[in-house]
Amino acid sequence: MRFLFLTLSTTSLTLSQETLEPMVVIGERTREILPNETAWDDFEIQQFAPQTIDALLATAPSFSLYRRQSALFGNPTSSGVSLRNIGATAAARSLVLFDGIPQNDPFGGWVNWARYDPALLDRVRLSSSSQSSTWGNLSVGGSVQFTSKTIKDGQGSLTLSGGSQGYLAGSFFQDLVSNDERWRFRVGAHGSQSDGSFLLKETQRGEIDRRADLETRGAFLQAEWSLNDNLEIQSHLSWFDEERGNGTTLTGNSTEAFDYSLRILGEHHDLSWQALLFYQDRQFTSVFSAAAPDRSSERLALDQFDVPGSGFGGGLTLDWEASDQFQILGGFDFRLLSGETNENAGTFRRRRAGGEQDVAGAFATVKHEISPTSRIDASLRLDHWELSDGLRRETSLSSGNLLRGDSSSDRDDWEPSFSLRWEQDLSDEWLFDLAVGSSYRLPTLNELHRPYRVRRDITEANPFLKPERYHFLESGLAYGLSDSFSFRFGGFHYWIDDAIANVPITDPDEILTLFGSLPAGGSGSQRRNVDRSRVYGIDGYFDWAIADSVTLSGKGLWSNTRFDYSPGQPLLEDESFPQSPVFAMNLAAHYHPGQDWRFSLEVDYQSSAYDDLLGERRLPEFWSSRMSASWQATDELRLGARVENLFDAEIISGSSNNGLVSVGQPRAFWLTAEWKF
Repeated sequence: MRFLFLTLSTTSLTLSQETLEPMVVIGERTREILPNETAWDDFEIQQFAPQTIDALLATAPSFSLYRRQSALFGNPTSSGVSLRNIGATAAARSLVLFDGIPQNDPFGGWVNWARYDPALLDRVRLSSSSQSSTWGNLSVGGSVQFTSKTIKDGQGSLTLSGGSQGYLAGSFFQDLVSNDERWRFRVGAHGSQSDGSFLLKETQRGEIDRRADLETRGAFLQAEWSLNDNLEIQSHLSWFDEERGNGTTLTGNSTEAFDYSLRILGEHHDLSWQALLFYQDRQFTSVFSAAAPDRSSERLALDQFDVPGSGFGGGLTLDWEASDQFQILGGFDFRLLSGETNENAGTFRRRRAGGEQDVAGAFATVKHEISPTSRIDASLRLDHWELSDGLRRETSLSSGNLLRGDSSSDRDDWEPSFSLRWEQDLSDEWLFDLAVGSSYRLPTLNELHRPYRVRRDITEANPFLKPERYHFLESGLAYGLSDSFSFRFGGFHYWIDDAIANVPITDPDEILTLFGSLPAGGSGSQRRNVDRSRVYGIDGYFDWAIADSVTLSGKGLWSNTRFDYSPGQPLLEDESFPQSPVFAMNLAAHYHPGQDWRFSLEVDYQSSAYDDLLGERRLPEFWSSRMSASWQATDELRLGARVENLFDAEIISGSSNNGLVSVGQPRAFWLTAEWKF
């Protein structure tokens, strides 16, 4: 593949003069945007001008990272996605895709949101569970799909931003197209830095506390070659690096990511096809400390000095327009993952733990127009998975003697997924939809093999975790009256078997076996399967153009999360999932007095939640507001300004067992200039 990429990048652009249009990537597996989905086009992304793309996604109440903070200053390991609050831990329960390529970390499933330049995105889409089951593993709660802009001759942009907390950022990309349009290239780079904000509540800070600073950088190169009207080759190479502070003198984390993909697209009459291969390499490090009670000093608690992960995958997708009433999409895909952690626990123990995870599956989707007013989508997928080469080896740092040497048995199984969705036009304005389905999530290599510590709270890994199984039902009613007013509200219910949670260990004998001892004032948990859980709720939105220049919109989510049956730890029964507010909403007003000016005011609300499984550490409700303005100064130049957390509300994002309280980002503002050329 390396030789092919170099060939594509260096071959002469002098070919025949026949002009060819670029082909459409089969990346989303469902092309149309449905009423129960949330999507933003390139204009909306540009107007919002997020520092990281998760900030835009967070305006949809169904979207959440594990903690109440932007990924700009959050730890990457807590940046997995759970739509509709269906996850009981920070691990992702939703698949993130960039042009159809999975982006979740091979080892831990989290996502490095700062690596995606908003200027490159043509569309961002939150898809429901029923529209994502064809992806299998990790798509139990739905999917987040990024679609990049088509390469066009002369297209490019330069974006510069700066603001409070020492924030500076810049990005650019440039498209180059040969005269006959057979060859197309895109090159770009981006970077940012910030002094960050404090992670602890002001009254609890001590001498060791520092702002969680940030520095990121990335670059990419893309090449496309149209061999003829019906065949095209695309290649994409990207690199990303970030360094973050964790809020104290000793602590921090870093990530380096390298991705390469090769895609071949073909068309023949009513059949389109895509063959894809991709490789991903990740290098992660992280340092945790144990602080003195008065936070005047700290000592090294855990140094994860080398956490490599890699993924190799690909697949074949066929899309057949069988008739005006039938569309059939099918194929197969695979992803082979490996990863491990190499870490020093304090000054006593060195640990190496990790393994491999392989998943391969076949899928098929049939879309049928029963009548002009009735449609049905049916999807079926079958996966085979294997967990292998699991190990955990611990040695003494002082003597090198073996302290622990465990290896877990290889295991494998088959997992089916399916969804059935019916859509009915009740009239020209009213639409009803109903969907049922089932899918699964494998535990990540991180959950299986890597223990971790946050302050004085320790969570043990578990190599015997079983896959989570989700059964779901969702339905909704949508109304649309021309372009002036539309709304949708719907309900959903997930029945979850073997949900993975960080289960508190309260039995003294188990504490002795798993941990030996616990830090004073600390707690011990282990990742375990909980027999039966459920999540149900209501979500909806409205858009109302009350005048030519004024638009109001709102999105809301009410959800109830519960552990129903947990014989291994009965204290969990009837408790809610941690970090899962019952109610969340976003209200927005947009004013555009002319073609050049746009103003927005948005308000976010989240009800209270708990930071632990036993419902003992309550996180209070919060309100937060943002305000923005943009001016299209010329056809090429746009200027923008934004203020987040307008009234500087204190947002409590976490509460540890020893009473330390974590806070989200305070008020921040920044200016943006975007020049398109």
